[in-house]
Amino acid sequence: MLESIKRWASGWVAFFLIGLLIFSFAIWGIADYITGGGGRGALATIGDKQVTVQEFQRAFGNELNALSRQAGRRLTYEQARAVGLDGRVLSQLIGSSAVEAHADELGLALSDKAIAEGLTTDPSFQNGGTFDRNLVERLRRELGVSERGLIDLRRKDDLRNQITTALLRATVVPETMVDALSDYRGETRVISHFTLDAAKLAQPGEPTAEDLKKTYEENKRRFMTDPRRHLNVLRLTIDELKKKAAFSDAELRQAYEQTRKAYVVPEKRRIEQIAFPDLAAAQKAAEALKQGKAFAQVAKQAGSSETDIKLGLKTKDQMIDEKIAEAVFKLEKDQPSDIIEGKFITAIVRATEIQPGKEPTFEEVKDKVKDQLSNQWASAQLREYYGKIDDGRGEGKPLKEIAAELKLPYHDLKGITRGNVNSEGKPGLLVPNATDIIQAGFRGEIGLESEPIQLRDTGYAWVDVAEITDSKQKTFDQVKDDVKRLWTDRETRKILSKKAKELTEAIKSGTDFAKVAEQAGGKVETTAAVGRSTIPDGLTQAAMAQVFALRKGEVSNTETADGKSRVIFRLDEINKAPEPGKDLTERLRNELLQQLRTDSIASYIAALQERFSVDINQAQFRRVTGADQPQ
Repeated sequence: MLESIKRWASGWVAFFLIGLLIFSFAIWGIADYITGGGGRGALATIGDKQVTVQEFQRAFGNELNALSRQAGRRLTYEQARAVGLDGRVLSQLIGSSAVEAHADELGLALSDKAIAEGLTTDPSFQNGGTFDRNLVERLRRELGVSERGLIDLRRKDDLRNQITTALLRATVVPETMVDALSDYRGETRVISHFTLDAAKLAQPGEPTAEDLKKTYEENKRRFMTDPRRHLNVLRLTIDELKKKAAFSDAELRQAYEQTRKAYVVPEKRRIEQIAFPDLAAAQKAAEALKQGKAFAQVAKQAGSSETDIKLGLKTKDQMIDEKIAEAVFKLEKDQPSDIIEGKFITAIVRATEIQPGKEPTFEEVKDKVKDQLSNQWASAQLREYYGKIDDGRGEGKPLKEIAAELKLPYHDLKGITRGNVNSEGKPGLLVPNATDIIQAGFRGEIGLESEPIQLRDTGYAWVDVAEITDSKQKTFDQVKDDVKRLWTDRETRKILSKKAKELTEAIKSGTDFAKVAEQAGGKVETTAAVGRSTIPDGLTQAAMAQVFALRKGEVSNTETADGKSRVIFRLDEINKAPEPGKDLTERLRNELLQQLRTDSIASYIAALQERFSVDINQAQFRRVTGADQPQ
């Protein structure tokens, strides 16, 4: 719920502070507070405050959407868990609740009048500098709360802000910290390295029956059946509603006449322009053009490069100077214009390519007109259908019945896996956003009516869980081939590791680096001076971490990026950081200021959690995030 407010009211100072909480708990974590207890109806309790499953799912979904937008692609729940997003979101909600409990303890309070006045002056709810109540109402509907509920949420944020602002204002960055960070960031190192030729090493050979049995027993969790679910899905999308739209030719023709300008393809011209500092220079160039000199040559004599004169393919409306636009769109192809004294420059122009404009007939754009009208109709119907589905849910109707009544798509997915594979090994749901819908189903529970998920193609999906089939252990005979591959891979890595260690020790004992590389089938490569954030070709993040812990001349090794070999490296040079400039010093100071503020908030929250006794329902948390399912 709080994250929904964040999306609508990004101007609230409180949400900057809550953003700090999220970052700080990426460092502090929540493991110390997971006890396995917790109230049955709550995901976590903090003193007398609670974090509900619904609040977590809403906050996690909002953060996942934001992260997906930054990444430029839709991220899965597994990917989000891999970067710790689930823990950070829960930590944020716990931290917010802890501060609320502290505010109650301190007796802080804000009147409804003060909260209402704050809303009217908040830039997030202003339109053209004037308070717009419709924006507040829009937010209230998005959150699904009453007006009283919205004010209560705002009150909590303002009270948290009162407490945490005092901590942030007292933060000071020592100059020694700025200097230390500059030295750390600016230091560079030169590395020599080579990669073992794995093909030249002895192979593991064939495993014994005992080897395979032991590998299987030690790695049983790798050999599990996929958990499956029986899901009932109802989809409401713009594309599906568009199929219900029907328009007569008369209606389409009327819409065409009203919007025909939108279908006009304007004339385009590829324009070249020579700009002059004064009229005299323009007259000299115009004379040269009349004498037959090439346009590009005249431009060069006027001080313009070939790149400078090319304006590209433009419509008349795209031209900045109306006077120049009028002139160039009257010229014949390749014909230089007269001298044009425009609003901003004096110029001579020409069009090297002309693409004629066109006004299509009704028949040519009939399908486009219909699609546009259908989109408008479907968008207007979306909220109405949403309400009807919501009413049906309120009456206890199953999704199948609601879908039949409203003639909407319904999917009965039996035995579906988290990866959207059915019992026949084929894709189970072949619709846009299928991954999001399946993931929502795996977060749900039997008999628990979950909130609809918002789809990326402008619509919603409702998912009910009808049956849950947990993963089961596969027998040894079923996975014998997989076990053999696992054993072979591990034994190969052992051989590589042993050989790399031998070669590393040989170099440390004085054997020439290049000679060892040649014996190992590798080729020595030496990097340029690189910093901590650079990963040169042939090295890995793990290798670079070791490099910046070595002394000059020391040698080490690590696994290659693909895990199929080992790379051996030597630190050749250490270069100290140059003196930072004023701009860099200021950036580093600001960065440290934010970090110190984050640490202050984290310490404060950690102390509150100890005081108010945080209790997380671990089983519920793992089930809600899907972490209890084998991957």
